[in-house]
Amino acid sequence: MYYLSKETAVQAFNSLIGKVENKFLGLLGILKNIKSDAIHSNTTYGMLDGELAFWLDSQFYLSDYNGNYGSSNLYVKFSDKWIEYVNEKFFKERINVYSLIAFLYKYESFEVIPSNVDLLSRFSDDYHLGSEIINEWFDTTPLHLDFDVEMLSPSVYKDLLGISNNTISFDKPYSVAARAGELSRAPFLQTLYAGMDSIKCLLILRENIDEYYSSIKQSKEYGKFCSEISQAYRPYITAIKSKPFLLLAGISGTGKSRIVRELARACWNVDSPEYKEHKPKNFEMVQVKPNWHDSSELIGYVSRINGERFVVGPFLRFMVKAIHDPKYPYFLCLDEMNLAPVEQYFAEFLSVIESRQVDEDGVVVTDPIVDYEQTEAYKNLIDQLFADNDEERNLYLKEEGGRRLTIPQNLIIVGTVNMDETTFSFSRKVLDRAMTIEMNEVDLYGGLTSRHEQIGKLNFEDLVGDKVEGVDVYQENQEVCNQTIQYLQEINAVLEGTPFKIAYRTRNEFLLYVVNNLPFRKNSQGQEMTQNEVVARALDEITSMKILSRIEGDEEKVKAELLASLKEVVSKMLPENMRDSSVSLAKLDEMEKKLSSGYTSFWS
Repeated sequence: MYYLSKETAVQAFNSLIGKVENKFLGLLGILKNIKSDAIHSNTTYGMLDGELAFWLDSQFYLSDYNGNYGSSNLYVKFSDKWIEYVNEKFFKERINVYSLIAFLYKYESFEVIPSNVDLLSRFSDDYHLGSEIINEWFDTTPLHLDFDVEMLSPSVYKDLLGISNNTISFDKPYSVAARAGELSRAPFLQTLYAGMDSIKCLLILRENIDEYYSSIKQSKEYGKFCSEISQAYRPYITAIKSKPFLLLAGISGTGKSRIVRELARACWNVDSPEYKEHKPKNFEMVQVKPNWHDSSELIGYVSRINGERFVVGPFLRFMVKAIHDPKYPYFLCLDEMNLAPVEQYFAEFLSVIESRQVDEDGVVVTDPIVDYEQTEAYKNLIDQLFADNDEERNLYLKEEGGRRLTIPQNLIIVGTVNMDETTFSFSRKVLDRAMTIEMNEVDLYGGLTSRHEQIGKLNFEDLVGDKVEGVDVYQENQEVCNQTIQYLQEINAVLEGTPFKIAYRTRNEFLLYVVNNLPFRKNSQGQEMTQNEVVARALDEITSMKILSRIEGDEEKVKAELLASLKEVVSKMLPENMRDSSVSLAKLDEMEKKLSSGYTSFWS
């Protein structure tokens, strides 16, 4: 058997002291003792405090002990930003992951001398840390680690370290009198939960908080608290959170633009002035005109009459309102969006929306929709948009290191669509960049009992996603993401050899949509659903949004066998009890009937 050498174990400790806080080692103890394959935000995990105490003693206590701590339940819940918080607050300097591994595995035996890769893989599995988190927290430069055939003992380790007390500490002084496993007194757990600021990272409790506190949403009808957003609006909300560009298609008069207005209204408390306004300040409607063939009417244009100036369009004016009010979602509704060719008048937005990425502060940013120029027209544009704030205006006029007119994270674009002989069809460029929901069902009793839609109170995080690509959600949701990818592989096998085959953009949007739907665990009848049912419902919906919406053509381009094969894949994915209510299967049936006349498409 082989063991890390004494010299390596000592070097490991010396390389960590003064660089990492005790609370981080306490966090590692929690991660090690959680009985789960993966760690997710906003999920409560149980463990036995006796097992955690034993692990802490085995790692940090350098003397013999024959007692025990008993074994009662301990619960922990991680925040949405726990990974970023740990990275920011728990490290004084960046540490090498192999130094940490050498310290943690100092007593472990190995049948063969492991490589750095082997050690990193084991560390990742033991502590439920994916490669993305490891790369964010640690320096991963390989280190040479020496091995020996003699096992290190705690007492020898204490002598080699030259510390006075039996419990190792990484905060000065570097040893303490309390036993490592004394959760309320020793430094590892005590320091983790003692500071109120740690609530930004995790909660450590004796009771399961989920049994006493449900998620809180505000009821519009009574102004009191209820447990969830109305299920009827879940697809709109999760589609927007997955990508802030939504197409609402359907016959005229089905309430497409009304829903956009009501989603904006639902961002305000029922007793606020904004909620009572006919047009909340976070809502703007722009009527698309048939003669729009470039962006001049929507974004603006340069006029050279009486000097060079920028004529600002409604899009930019509303976008700046959203920039100035980042705590609320802002909705821009393009009414009858396809009265003109979208890829022409909205070209700049269609390009910029694909540049979305999450910056180091966790904010979604884009390329500029109007870039900096050393021209009078650009200066005039900035003067108009930021007339009330000289400091902000100067930042946008600054060439090096200045701000730029980028799409803010809280701006949501919704286009209402009528498909008839007076409108333009959508190019694949548009459909690939948008989420699409059909609204052809009409409830003639709708709107007779309440003036406003009964959506529920929508908070910022309900509508504004901070994840843009599949990589942003994969590590924390591997099970459902792998399930989604397997389904997409079956879809792509059917689409092989056709222009409808999907690629990375669609995969990313599938993953985001499925993950964003995970918190919604009830069906339309209010019954609890299993995770598999939640995932299946989401896959069914986004298949219609992102796969079927792109399929159109005659019998040569869209063969009957293609539609039949897609139905087989969707049916196989759906639990039997969900097939009758499937939106994708219903749409495929409709498309099959159309194809009998020689041509088919998604659009009704």
